[in-house]
Amino acid sequence: MSAPCESALPTLRDILARVHLRLILFAVILATASLLVSGALVIRNYSQRNLDLLAHTIGYTVEPALVFGDDQAVREGMIKVGGVVGIDHIEVFDPAGRLVAEWHRGHTGMPQWLAHRANAVIWPHPSVDRIERGGTAIGEVRVFGNAGGLLRYAISGAVIALCCLALTVIATRILARRLQQDVIEPLGAVGTLAHLVRSERAFGRRLPPSGIAEIDHFAQDFNALLSELEGWHAGLTSENAELARLATHDPLTGLGNRALFERMVGEAIGQAVRSGASFAVLFLDVDGFKAINDQHGHEAGDAALREVAERLRASVRHVDSAFRMGGDEFAVLLGPLFNRAHVDAVIERIELAMGQPLLIPGFGDASLGLSIGVALYPDDGVSPQDLLRRADAKMYKHKHDRRTNFEGGMNDA
Repeated sequence: MSAPCESALPTLRDILARVHLRLILFAVILATASLLVSGALVIRNYSQRNLDLLAHTIGYTVEPALVFGDDQAVREGMIKVGGVVGIDHIEVFDPAGRLVAEWHRGHTGMPQWLAHRANAVIWPHPSVDRIERGGTAIGEVRVFGNAGGLLRYAISGAVIALCCLALTVIATRILARRLQQDVIEPLGAVGTLAHLVRSERAFGRRLPPSGIAEIDHFAQDFNALLSELEGWHAGLTSENAELARLATHDPLTGLGNRALFERMVGEAIGQAVRSGASFAVLFLDVDGFKAINDQHGHEAGDAALREVAERLRASVRHVDSAFRMGGDEFAVLLGPLFNRAHVDAVIERIELAMGQPLLIPGFGDASLGLSIGVALYPDDGVSPQDLLRRADAKMYKHKHDRRTNFEGGMNDA
């Protein structure tokens, strides 16, 4: 359920790119608006003074025509001056308020409604000049401004602003890419390494330096934490391995215990079923151990058991395994066999090794014997319990036969 939510979350790169883009767009728009507004105000003030000057010039030009009442001359005078850029139309009135003449600029290259609306907003009032002669008013000139120049300036400014915005977007992409390389990639490496540590237990990995002070300080602390985790994990792994070994090995002799024996016999049965091979189980009981334990104490008995285990380990093949089942009982799992001769050869080596006197430090020499029982898979059983039971029975029979032979020899003597 968490994967869709995580995939829908924005990345740090996206967030920083959006923030940079918004900041740069805001700065460009603010600068463009400031330049456009201030430029428009300056141009309007300049145009207003120009209109006042033109109104005065037109009044001076048409003054003689108004004195003589020559309306045609008034119109011709307006036309001479009206071609100046920035004038929309001109009106001349006599002292009675009668419109004597007027002039309108022709097509300006923009829709009439737009030009009319812009003129009404930018030039709501005309520039007026009173025409006087000898201190007496003989007429009035009204000059209405044309907003076409300001509109063209605004359009040009808007086009330039759009070009700046396009360049800003490109620059933001470049900055975001640089930001990803300098900042986001080191942070992404932290996330990747944390994932590897969590999923693969890669405690030996470390973060490389990024060249940015804050990120390097963070990486150093992160690497120090990984070092502590690595030490903790190594100690825990070692402790778990030791606990696992203690759970499956005899602490006195170092041989496998009964639990490991049963598990390995079960594995051997599974392998034998798949391959059709055979194996054997030896069950051994130490003869004479109780006498050593009773006469010399448990310390001597433990030393005797350790010596028996060492000789037993040295007598079996590398594919075989020796176990201490408990007390003075041992077992051997003989690996894949081709015939009974392999079993007899191992038993002979074990008996030969145990036939030598045992040197028990602090107690001298001692003689021990072994009673051995053999169970073959699958002839004597197909489960660990059946094989162990069969080998145990044969071991006791071997012990009984040895005791009987020994007593018979004593009686004959």
